[in-house]
Amino acid sequence: MPNERFRADAALAPLKVFQRRTVDYVFDRLYGQDDPVRQFLVADEVGLGKTMVARGVIARMIEHLWDSTKRIDILYICSNQAIAAQNLNRLNVLGRRELALPTRMTLVPLQLRDQAGLDANKVNFISLTPGTTFDLRSSTGVTQERALLLHLLRDLVTRPRGLHNLLQVTAGVEGWNRAVDNLTLEGVDKRIIERFRRDVQADRDLFEELERVCELFPRRRDTYPAEMTQPRNSLVARLRAKLSHACVDALQPDLIIMDEFQRFRDLLHGDSDAAILARELFDYSGGDGHAARTLLLSATPYRMLTLAGDEPDEGDHYQDFLETLSFLYGGEKGPEVAATLAREMRAFRGLLHALPQSHASAVETRQTIERRLRRVIARTERVASTVERDSMMSEPPITVSIAPADLAQASAVSQVARTLDAPEIIEYWKSSPYLLNFMRHYSLKRLLEDQVDAPSAVLRTAIQAARPAMLDHDAIDAYAPLDPANGRMRAIMDDIFGQHLEQNLWIPAAMPYYGEARAGAPLTKALIFSSWSMVPDAIAALLSYEAERRMGVGESGRRYFEQHRLRPLQFRQDHGRLAGLRALLLIYPSPALAELADPLAVFSETGAALSLEGMRSAVGDRLKPALGALKEGAVSHQDAHSAEWAAPAVIDDLLGARSRAWLEAPHGMRALASEDAFHDHVAELAAAVKTHDIGALSDDLSDLLVDVALGSPAVCALRALKRIAPELAWDDPRLLSAAAEVAWSFRALFNQHDAVALLRRDTDDHYWRRVLAYCAQHNLQAVLDEYAHYLVDAEGLGARPAEDRAIGVARAMAQALAIRPSQIDVDDVQVDGESLAISKFQMRGRFAMRLADYKDEDGAVARLGGVRDAFNSPFRPFVLATTSVGQEGLDFHPYCYRVYHWNLPGNPVDLEQREGRVHRFKGHAVRLNLAERQASVVRGYGQVPDDPWKLMFERARSEATVDTDLIPYWIYEGSVRVERRVPMLPFSREVTRLAWLKRSLTVYRLAFGQPRQDDLLDYLQTLAGDGMDSNLLTDLQIRLEPEVFDRSA
Repeated sequence: MPNERFRADAALAPLKVFQRRTVDYVFDRLYGQDDPVRQFLVADEVGLGKTMVARGVIARMIEHLWDSTKRIDILYICSNQAIAAQNLNRLNVLGRRELALPTRMTLVPLQLRDQAGLDANKVNFISLTPGTTFDLRSSTGVTQERALLLHLLRDLVTRPRGLHNLLQVTAGVEGWNRAVDNLTLEGVDKRIIERFRRDVQADRDLFEELERVCELFPRRRDTYPAEMTQPRNSLVARLRAKLSHACVDALQPDLIIMDEFQRFRDLLHGDSDAAILARELFDYSGGDGHAARTLLLSATPYRMLTLAGDEPDEGDHYQDFLETLSFLYGGEKGPEVAATLAREMRAFRGLLHALPQSHASAVETRQTIERRLRRVIARTERVASTVERDSMMSEPPITVSIAPADLAQASAVSQVARTLDAPEIIEYWKSSPYLLNFMRHYSLKRLLEDQVDAPSAVLRTAIQAARPAMLDHDAIDAYAPLDPANGRMRAIMDDIFGQHLEQNLWIPAAMPYYGEARAGAPLTKALIFSSWSMVPDAIAALLSYEAERRMGVGESGRRYFEQHRLRPLQFRQDHGRLAGLRALLLIYPSPALAELADPLAVFSETGAALSLEGMRSAVGDRLKPALGALKEGAVSHQDAHSAEWAAPAVIDDLLGARSRAWLEAPHGMRALASEDAFHDHVAELAAAVKTHDIGALSDDLSDLLVDVALGSPAVCALRALKRIAPELAWDDPRLLSAAAEVAWSFRALFNQHDAVALLRRDTDDHYWRRVLAYCAQHNLQAVLDEYAHYLVDAEGLGARPAEDRAIGVARAMAQALAIRPSQIDVDDVQVDGESLAISKFQMRGRFAMRLADYKDEDGAVARLGGVRDAFNSPFRPFVLATTSVGQEGLDFHPYCYRVYHWNLPGNPVDLEQREGRVHRFKGHAVRLNLAERQASVVRGYGQVPDDPWKLMFERARSEATVDTDLIPYWIYEGSVRVERRVPMLPFSREVTRLAWLKRSLTVYRLAFGQPRQDDLLDYLQTLAGDGMDSNLLTDLQIRLEPEVFDRSA
């Protein structure tokens, strides 16, 4: 029943101990008896799962208000749709479709109309994006908003025709008339209409202006003079603001969650229209006395650190901190509490400057400040949980050298730049190779474009001289080796290709079930941050090109820009013959082979590590009964063609699995694709199963079945999904369809031209057979088991029914596998007679990709989300390059423990934010250490565990000495650590800057809430350097962990 009483227990179950403590503490501060507050801030350190805390607070709030409130509205406000897409699933505790309104506040009435109104639901879950929701700056808004205004006001004004003309603004006649005709007020919430009309009429000044401006527009003209457009635009802006306010009433928020709220601080303190509108939401009180509560989420809720040289418009730590506190304590008490706190902070600073003598008084003052802050803020940090208090970070050295080619680049670029009077180029040169190819929209390109038609002779000469320092289209087409042409790029290429990462199609399993022991550091993905926008393009293009070259694409005879794509795994008709029957072995999920020949079962029943050959022979033994049943029950004719491609499906039928019905049903295997030829292949397989006819029995049938059991993507996917949905039977048609969907996407991966080149190198085997061998050799089963375990958490599926879990995980796997290569524009500047030509060609990004900047078109959100999901899978891309857009709020930890800082950030908090992207819940480093220390729990377990990862995490948790759950889920020490890699040019400023950033990281928390933080930092660094006991300094750190609640009370 949708409106059956809600209980919070199921939603709270997946929370870890420290998250549950925070939830209970926050809930008590917002809804408890002891002086509750209306605003609360959860400021847990980056990567600790603030979204899960919000989920817990939502669940407890719904349970609390269920009986006393007719309708519960939850508003989720975040800065962009990429973050919304990532988190909405995790927050939606009811498992119902949320109303995502990534829209303008003024269009809320129209959106709600399509949702049958908010009153239809007991609980509404609405997401808004402030960029457009509260943005009233573009004064005239969009056509649809103005058409709505026309319908709302037309019968209030004396000149409706004038209103129609003025609201058209710059829209075309047809478009405007269509917008007006297509819109009706039917179904729009009456309260919004009434409040808006009442507000407009009550504002005499506005209403008179409305009548006056209507008179100015008696007829439509193509252009209007400024004396008409200015009053029109300002009137439309005022009407939109009024409509926005009327819509707040319709939303009636009970709980507002502002995620990464530091991105819209101005909504809390400013006096713009947007801020007034936002505050009306925060201050909302319903007629029944329920007041909205606001939960703010942010690891960096105010600027954590302000340094002397910082830009003034970036905010000031001290000011930000006091303003945030004032907002949290509410309009009445806020300013007074902020003033008291400022006094206490000054006293604390004085005591810090008088250390070490003042230690006891400083500790006492710290406790007073903590009590005051804890009423409105909770923050958990992870550093205290590691042995060396280093939060599992390491910084391996990375050598950057400068080669002659780099200097040739610098000289060529600098010559062109000087000729154009462009800004100093040394920073550019240090940052990006092939700068003239990746100029994007930098001023250098604009200056060049201005000169295209009539370039000076000097410029033509400079461009001609720079040609060797540019990418050469023909050399790329021939897969010629490319010089990295930049010290940083060379260092990163050496790092990545030095480990032969490109010879893998997926990141190896943290706990392989067989094969040779790993030599050297485990392979991982790389996340690269740069401050320059052209760098991610250069990284994606050059690294992907180099990976293709090293995988042997050029040697296979292909050219880079060749359009024709080889797709060896196809289901097509060839002269009346079905050409893809053997490829069915890759996409048919055999329940019998999955269950009988599970490598995890062998692993958990064998004490010693097995080689690939050892595993093959163990699996061969387990398949003997199946092979026996096949020889006994199948029809075979020695003179016929072999039809071994049907063997797994025939075995299933002989052993009583229900897979035959799934093969024959229209929504079964044939639902994977609509092509007739594919349906013919499935029909052929179904016919073979029906007659049990497998043609001639080949000698290597048992070898083939072992290959399929260990290496068929469909069989491996079936096992991985069964582990996370153990309630479903092996032959459940929903499980079979889910596994086949994953296998179908593997077909796309193995049809990529670089994968084809890699697998066909040095072999004449049939390609489908190479795919089976490659998957078996590279432990695909262990890879998918680990990935499925991660996806249950990531997709918020833990509490869902088994079939939803299996379908949700399969869909996520299939989407990550199916990501298409990105196209990267490369500028090609040439001298063409007396003029210049700037043409473009495209390079592919697949091995490395750019996290595309968020743009407000639907495609771009999907693109960014798609790239992120693929990076968070074991599959490609293996390198993700981004600017600061990837610095906040997004996760990149599942298969990546290495962060490169191509440029260093300006401030230690940004360094922490960047590294926090990969230092998160069950991150790659954590799982590698877990497998290293706990694999013995699974090996020799005696039976097949449903989910080996769950078993290892539970064992590690039971051994942990502290009960916060930070260990083992966030921190689990072993040979792998999260790596900070900084490719710095020798002797550059960055060497001293990095040392400063690292020192500041250790003490910046002590400068919390203080003005002029640099002075205090320098002083504290000196104390630490002079040998003052670090524990004494630790005692002075302001800590805001939530107090522990006795839930039984």
